Amino acid sequence: MTGETYVLLSSAVTFGVPLVLAVLQLRGLGPSARGGEEPPPPPVIAPLPRPLPDCLLPRPVARPAATRVRILEDA
Repeated sequence: MTGETYVLLSSAVTFGVPLVLAVLQLRGLGPSARGGEEPPPPPVIAPLPRPLPDCLLPRPVARPAATRVRILEDA
C-alpha cells in the first residue's frame, strides 16, 4: 500500500465516520421531511415500577423490653 493510499484511508476512517454520524444526528433533529412544522410527539411515559413483594418489604425490628428500670438518685 502506498503512502498516499494509507493517508487517504486513515483520514477517511478518522474523520469520515464521526462526520457521517454527526450528519445523521443533525438530520434527525430538523423539521420533518414532509416540509411543515408539526407539533412534537407526546412524551413517552414510562410505566411505574411494580411494588415489592411482601417477602422483600423491610419489617420493623421490635426492640427488646428493658429488663431493669433504672432509677436516678440525687448525687
